[in-house]
Amino acid sequence: MLTIYGIKNCDSVKKAIKWLELQNIDYHFVDFKQTPPSSSQIEGWTNNVDWTKLLNKHSKTYRELSTEEKMLENAAQAIDLMSQYPLLIKRPVIEINDLTLVGFNESTYKEQLLK
Repeated sequence: MLTIYGIKNCDSVKKAIKWLELQNIDYHFVDFKQTPPSSSQIEGWTNNVDWTKLLNKHSKTYRELSTEEKMLENAAQAIDLMSQYPLLIKRPVIEINDLTLVGFNESTYKEQLLK
């Protein structure tokens, strides 16, 4: 089954859920605020998606970080930071089998989820 991670009030998450429902794709929703992802889960995502794409530098949470916290040199540092602050993760994150999708992109969803 497909799992979608994010927060309920995120516009991109809402768009993704609406799209999945219109395609009659069953999904399980996991709210980052209620169930934050573990470091190993985030690391798994970075095995499929570059950490620079997973880290949302446009988020309010990122803007509130100190200059030192923003000085990321590698995936391990980024994973540690996203583990501490799950709202730094670009939303939604979709997992299905060995596939990880980040953000809402209808054409990517069509290509990857309607096979």
